Amino acid sequence: MGETGKEEYKIQSFDSETQKLLKTALKGQQAFYELLCHQAGHKGCWVLTVFLLSADPSNVDLEKVANIIVDQSLKDCVFSKEAGRICYTIIQAESKQVGQSVFRRSLLNRLQQEYKDREELRTRSLQAWICFVTFICNIFDYLRVNNMPMMALVNPVYDCLFRLAQPDSLQKEEEVDCLVLQLHRIGEQLEKMNSQRMDELFSLLRDGFLLQEGLSSLSQLLLLEIIEFRAADWKMTDAAQKYYYSEVAD
Repeated sequence: MGETGKEEYKIQSFDSETQKLLKTALKGQQAFYELLCHQAGHKGCWVLTVFLLSADPSNVDLEKVANIIVDQSLKDCVFSKEAGRICYTIIQAESKQVGQSVFRRSLLNRLQQEYKDREELRTRSLQAWICFVTFICNIFDYLRVNNMPMMALVNPVYDCLFRLAQPDSLQKEEEVDCLVLQLHRIGEQLEKMNSQRMDELFSLLRDGFLLQEGLSSLSQLLLLEIIEFRAADWKMTDAAQKYYYSEVAD
């Protein structure tokens, strides 16, 4: 969470008002994050450069900031992979500087809304659905209460992963890839929070791998890899890494 340096992401263009709002929410005097948006080399794109700077949220509408971050995360899967770190920064800064939790409350309320409408979201846009799953898993990874993952997010995250393990989702490589990526990232944490549900999830994955017809060779490979990854105590041996990644490359 405290990784230094900067990373650049191409995202859809923010208007000037939104840029100003984000900069105000994330800009300060000591070290956390600042969002600096500048035009990339081609029209319609921006590069979001994330630096470790401090946040000063006292003069900004944090509910609006939360909605902007969620909206962008549903459009841009690259952004959704890093949004948890941005949200964590704002939450820490708000708590430290103004002793409130407006941003966290707004963020969780919006997540709850999107979670309730997840099936409609998946039907409307598979990409937006995958972005949402990536985002909520990223939030689960970063947000902590007493140095533990938020219990309120455990079952919603599991429900999203269970949806990705259903037969119709296993037919889509994008959803299988998303499922495996999230389990690599947060599977061990999730299992510690509720091992029974993880057992049930992997029972579905094993049945899908062994019994379901019509899976692509890539989906089969990804499912086998994650099954073996968990069986090895959420670790990948050098031999397994060499095998699976050479197969994917081929």
